[in-house]
Amino acid sequence: MPLKKFVAFKFSLLLSITLLAQKKKPDYYEPGKITFYYNVNWELTTQEKSVVKREAYFNLKDMVFDGVYSDSNADGKVVEEGYYAHGKKSGMQTEYYNDRSIKSTIEYTGGDFIIWQKMNPDKTYEVIRGTGKFTANYYYFFDWYLKSGTMTGEFLNGKKVGQWTYYNSTKVKTDVEHYKNGKLIDRYVFTKNDSAAATSGKEIILSVNAILTESLAFDKTAFTNTNQFFESQVAYPADFNRTVTYPGGIRRLLFLLSEQTGVPENNLLMIKLKIDEHGQILKTNVIVSVDEDTDNRGLEVLKLHEPRLAPAFSNGKPIASTIYLPVSGGEKWLKMLQEAPTEWLLDPNNFLN
Repeated sequence: MPLKKFVAFKFSLLLSITLLAQKKKPDYYEPGKITFYYNVNWELTTQEKSVVKREAYFNLKDMVFDGVYSDSNADGKVVEEGYYAHGKKSGMQTEYYNDRSIKSTIEYTGGDFIIWQKMNPDKTYEVIRGTGKFTANYYYFFDWYLKSGTMTGEFLNGKKVGQWTYYNSTKVKTDVEHYKNGKLIDRYVFTKNDSAAATSGKEIILSVNAILTESLAFDKTAFTNTNQFFESQVAYPADFNRTVTYPGGIRRLLFLLSEQTGVPENNLLMIKLKIDEHGQILKTNVIVSVDEDTDNRGLEVLKLHEPRLAPAFSNGKPIASTIYLPVSGGEKWLKMLQEAPTEWLLDPNNFLN
């Protein structure tokens, strides 16, 4: 069904609502300290099956790491520690070898990173005090699949300099960037038969472990969904309340559904979900349809994310609930997802009138 008056008229209303919401006192939630257990694949698992234990501050409303964390191996030795700012690594992150010598120190800020130290197992340095040439693995998403590659780059006094070159898993060069004094000068993307200039740096992820932990991937031999881990490990405060959520928050799920379903711009797919107290979907209905193919694609995408849904809470207890998920496409829709209060996005009356 077309969005009709929704896109044309309610977008200005949305901006007004957003401004009003910004003036309201935020519903602040204090992250609590939780112990997480991971298997060798960095999936959430039981304590008995774990090889890594993480002590971390975690926001249970948006299901994100939010504060300091420390990872220890089976011998109790710290292997990594750092800080998250509401789901994003921020500031210094340090990784250690078993003898407590520093493997790497990386600073994250504003979506970018600086390698201050990178030491090889033989104790030779590639980067020290923010200076040096290095080679490292990196990860990226392509068509929603996680890909890996290698890159070479250089830092000088904590700033990117010179040529940075990226290769895919088959050692084919895919991108070249040039930096001067920390500033991106240019970037070229290579295909099989051509190359093209890009206006921004390549988006990469330095650690596959971070992808798995932040997405709350779980050990399927231990749990059938992510929420089972939290049911077994977390004592919720007696005054704890939240709506149905997802790793990164329910807004994150709306982004993923929109990007992966491919609803045409100015069209709306709305899915009604009945979810039990364990975060499992009991019933699914399409209450606003685009067309049969798009509707079915949206439901299939939702199934991929279903195992990581977390239930609503009321006064410290998980409850069954109903939620409406709007899915659309285009730049205006993405802007709405960025700016609208979550409560507004989840209110079906804002879309059906």
